[in-house]
Amino acid sequence: MVELTEDDLDIFSNFEKITRVMPTDYLSTESALIFIVSTESLGKAIGKKASNIERLKHVFRKRVIILPNSTDPESFLRSFYGNIAIDSIEIRNVMGEQAIVLTIDEKDRGIAIGRNGERIKAAKTLLKGKFNATLQLKTRRSLI
Repeated sequence: MVELTEDDLDIFSNFEKITRVMPTDYLSTESALIFIVSTESLGKAIGKKASNIERLKHVFRKRVIILPNSTDPESFLRSFYGNIAIDSIEIRNVMGEQAIVLTIDEKDRGIAIGRNGERIKAAKTLLKGKFNATLQLKTRRSLI
């Protein structure tokens, strides 16, 4: 059983007050809050013209990212890295744990990793918690 701290409850409460949607999970990083909501509630959570995201940014004083919940790691990764062209996602079973190899173009490597590795760390943390999976990032050179 996961124990929620008072700060966690405040974050959940503020998110629900503003969006009228209860998140299934969230992750706080140095510069952002990543919320996971049911796929059906995604539009409501974001709000018209992303108005809820703007209000949440103001309340939390951090960047806010809202992702749809998923039951399979591939679709979860595709939504997490929605602004990057993903070449392939390979899922292997290694000693009862899923090992995911994400292949992207070399030019997108910086975006995939994020400032100070923040984005890749967030992806790894969420994948570990949701799917008991590890993530490895692989780049390929573009043929220009």
